[in-house]
Amino acid sequence: MVTAEGSVVAMDDASIVWKPKNGRQKRVKIEVQASVLLGLIGPRGIVDRVVAGDEYGGVNLISLTTMEVVDRFVVGNSMVRSLCSSSISGESILVGCEDGSVHMVGCNVPNRVVSLFELDGPASALRIVGQDLHIQQGWERKIVSWTGQKSLVSA
Repeated sequence: MVTAEGSVVAMDDASIVWKPKNGRQKRVKIEVQASVLLGLIGPRGIVDRVVAGDEYGGVNLISLTTMEVVDRFVVGNSMVRSLCSSSISGESILVGCEDGSVHMVGCNVPNRVVSLFELDGPASALRIVGQDLHIQQGWERKIVSWTGQKSLVSA
């Protein structure tokens, strides 16, 4: 993942490496190899945290400043395929897994993890547009509500 301030690399030994343009390289090791990365923009307008989904259904929140895992959520035992930031419930992340399950995670989410719905296959990309979720599955794009029901908007 490339940002204006540097790059983040997920390594095959489960390390996440931050290579800033100015300063020394830093690294942190997560429990399992990362499968997807998402940068979160902080109050200063720059990416200051990274969310790393992993191969065993974990979602790791990493501070780039301290290179520490500041929180970890587990959505199941299926690989995380896609992540999307959401402002619906404060700081929350929409998570799509290999088994087709879609979850919301975050400190402000009830019980920290909520299962939203199941798809008929993995979501390779998730995006929130207005009140709908746009989900890419291979060449097909689905537009659904937060319950997984097909939206009235056409894709």
